[in-house]
Amino acid sequence: MDWSDVADIALAIFLVAAGAGLAYALWRLGNLFLQLTRSVGQMTEETVPILTRAQTTVDEVNANLGHVDEIMQSAVGATKGAEKAVTEVSSAVGAPVRKLSGISTATKEALKTFKARRAAGRPDTDITASRPVVTVAGPPPAGPAPAAPAEPRHRPESPYPTGPAAPPAGPPAA
Repeated sequence: MDWSDVADIALAIFLVAAGAGLAYALWRLGNLFLQLTRSVGQMTEETVPILTRAQTTVDEVNANLGHVDEIMQSAVGATKGAEKAVTEVSSAVGAPVRKLSGISTATKEALKTFKARRAAGRPDTDITASRPVVTVAGPPPAGPAPAAPAEPRHRPESPYPTGPAAPPAGPPAA
C-alpha cells in the first residue's frame, strides 16, 4: 500500500462523512419545513374565524352607521322645520308688536307735548294752524317736466383689487 491508496481511502471516508452530514442537514431542513407548514395551517385555522368575526362586526357597525345617518337626516329635517316655524311665528308676532310699540311711543310723545303746552299756558290747538300756507301762483307748466340728468350709480368699493397687480415695494431683485 502506497500513499496514493491511503489518500484514496481518506478521500472516500471524507466523502462518506460529508454525504452523511449533508443527508442529516437536509433531513433537519425537511423537518423544519414540515413544522412551518403545520404552523401556517394552525394560524390559518385560528385567524380565519377571527377575521370572519371582525368582518361581521364591521358590517354591523356600517349598518348601524346607516341608521344613525337616517336619524341625523330626520333630525336635520325636524330642525329645519322648527326653524321655519319659529321664523314664521316671529314674523307674525313681530309686526304687530312693532306697530304697538310705535303707537305706544307716539301716544307717550303726544301726552308729553300736551302736558308741556298745558304747563306753558298755551291753548291746545292744531299744530298746523300756526304754519303759513304756501300757494303756487300762475298756470301749471305745459308739457312734461324736463328730466333731471342721471347721476352715476355709486358702486360700493370691493375689498379685492380690480386692476393689474402692483409690483411689490422695495429694492429690485438682482
